[in-house]
Amino acid sequence: MKVAFCSNDGTCVDEHFGRSNNIYIYDVNKSDYTFLEKRSVTPIDGTVEHKNITELKVESIKDCTLLYVNEVGGPAAAVIIKNKIHPIKVDAKTNIIDVLNKLKEMLNNNPPMWLVRANLNKEK
Repeated sequence: MKVAFCSNDGTCVDEHFGRSNNIYIYDVNKSDYTFLEKRSVTPIDGTVEHKNITELKVESIKDCTLLYVNEVGGPAAAVIIKNKIHPIKVDAKTNIIDVLNKLKEMLNNNPPMWLVRANLNKEK
């Protein structure tokens, strides 16, 4: 499954979805994880209609199952969920590699229902 992370430096989840410039994409499965790419996205700057930028950002990660963010607004979260992406808010400076290792562990050891549902929703 593809997992997206809003990050400034590619090592920590340290950015709000709307303000993010970069989204780092990994592929995760039971045995390992692989960095796929860094996608540059337009941050919301207050001078442009939020809805348009949100939809463009979500379109850029439409192939992902999970999205890890430091913060996300309610309307943006609704658009993310509508596109069958499961947003996950984590504490500032959460290490991406730690998250990937935890996901791999969960996939191997009776995954929680939210993860099973996220995978099933993406496959539809």
